[in-house]
Amino acid sequence: MALINNWKKLTNETPKNLVNAMQQLHHASQCVAAFGNSLIPKASDDSQSSLNWVPDIKALASQEVNLKRRVRLALVYDKFELRMINENENTMGVFPLSGQTKSTALSFVRTQARAMGLSGEDVQPIDHYQLPEHDLDKGAPFLMTAPDDHRELAKYRHNASLVLREIAKMYEYASEVATWPHHFDTASLITVRFDDTSNPEKTVGIGFAPADNLCDEPYFYVNHWAKKDNISYDSLPSLPEGGAWKTDTDWKGAILKASAIAKLKEGTAQYELTDQFLKEGIEASLEILEETAVKA
Repeated sequence: MALINNWKKLTNETPKNLVNAMQQLHHASQCVAAFGNSLIPKASDDSQSSLNWVPDIKALASQEVNLKRRVRLALVYDKFELRMINENENTMGVFPLSGQTKSTALSFVRTQARAMGLSGEDVQPIDHYQLPEHDLDKGAPFLMTAPDDHRELAKYRHNASLVLREIAKMYEYASEVATWPHHFDTASLITVRFDDTSNPEKTVGIGFAPADNLCDEPYFYVNHWAKKDNISYDSLPSLPEGGAWKTDTDWKGAILKASAIAKLKEGTAQYELTDQFLKEGIEASLEILEETAVKA
């Protein structure tokens, strides 16, 4: 019941309209990811660049960096600002993004780094992946043209973190829920089989993603992967109403469009549909993989 009560009711029934705001946030998040990526030792899974949702300030924050004190850089959704916060989530510096460029945003991050005894050049943009081309890359300013869209997207991140963390707790080999700056999805990966050298051989992923080539609006997903992919899709397990299988690309899995959730008028119903989709999607993926997952 506590989880249902913490769900933020979605009110925008046409999530396709949120795509522009999501793109603005995605590009702004690169400064946050660059902070952790530059100042934390590289991890094998690239998690030094990953982000976590901080519900009290409605922000995606970098991994913690121990400088003169423990700090994180955060992207606050409803204010559309970068904020340096300490271990108590107290503000140490603020940079409103609307009207500014990616270059000036990076300059703010470097100024914050210098204030903590580093060289500004210690913070560098991430260069091991590229986002789809956008006017922001050509010097166009960030613009928060629809504040309600930012507030709605904050609800999605909050809800995704809420429901995904609870489900990940159920599985012994589920990774920590995090937001990944490349695809901008909030996700956990459940390993269901290891090979003889302890490397994943079969996995099930759960997450929330922005609009992309799979879906033209934000969506929740369950996907599966096998190192030796000899899976037949002639007969697929059923999904809750609103869920749909995608098996005609390299990505194999199920999606639940944001519009299917938002059309439900009560927050309780929205939570229950999302929770049911994720849980049944995992079980369906395990059936496809012919595996069982180790429970926590």
